[in-house]
Formats: sequence, C-alpha cells, structure tokens
Amino acid sequence: MTERLCPNCQQKLADGSVSKLDVEVSKILYKINEAHNISNASFSKTIDFGKVVVIITDGEAGILIGRGGKVVSALSSALGRRVRIVRFDGDPKRAVADMLAPARLCGINSYWTEGQERVKVRINPADKQKLYVDENTLRMAIKHWMGKDVEIVFE
Repeated sequence: MTERLCPNCQQKLADGSVSKLDVEVSKILYKINEAHNISNASFSKTIDFGKVVVIITDGEAGILIGRGGKVVSALSSALGRRVRIVRFDGDPKRAVADMLAPARLCGINSYWTEGQERVKVRINPADKQKLYVDENTLRMAIKHWMGKDVEIVFE
C-alpha cells in the first residue's frame, strides 16, 4: 500500500466528496484486513462526532464489528476515539436511530420551509442524557451526512 492517493481519489478529497477521515479509516481498514479477513467489508462515509467516529456502511455491519468486537476495537485503538458502526440500507430513520442509540428515536419528519427541505429528528426527552455528543454536534453531523438542514427536538 502506498501513502499517496491516486489522482481520482486526490480529486475527491479536494472537492470534499471524501474527507481526510474517510481516507484515514480506509488505510486503517486495509491494515486491519491483514490480521482479520474483512475483505468483504465496505463503508461509504465517516461522520466525525469529535470523541466518537461513526462509520456508515452499506454492507454487513457485522464484518466491521468483527467477532467479539475485535475489528471495531482495532479501529478505535488506531483512531484514538470510540467508533460506532451504522448500517445504511436506504432507510435514514434506521440509520439515525443506530447513530443515537442508546437514546431512542421517536421519528424523523421532512418538511419544506422557504423552498428548502428540512429534517426534524425527534428524540425521546427522557433519553437526552444518553446522547454521547452534544445536541449541536449531533445536528451538524447528521446535516453533513444527509445534506439537509436538521432540527433536533426532544418530544
């Protein structure tokens, strides 16, 4: 493996379609594959929550978790932060619920205001203390992932 990116990947990094964290996680997964056979693993995006990194996969989440959590532990050690694996199968409600766990998601609603689509993420108010990041960080991270303005409400 080389430390340099190919021109295509370098362009994706430059235009923001992949982040430096995406590249870093890719390199770590490549190294982990040598010890744990995760060649069938895939991830589509990372979301940086500060002290926690969420890895979005469109494949089987269990591969990135590993038997006994060995793969996710290796990822966490390499990054120096907690790692959560979230499967996105086209259902944003399920993916956001996985991101929030153990806090309970009540629902996600889309609505239009001033010609722009917004998303309201409704969280059980009793679970506010269960969130592993602050409300603003959560809002910004989900906004970045979904590409839409996000409102977090506790109801």
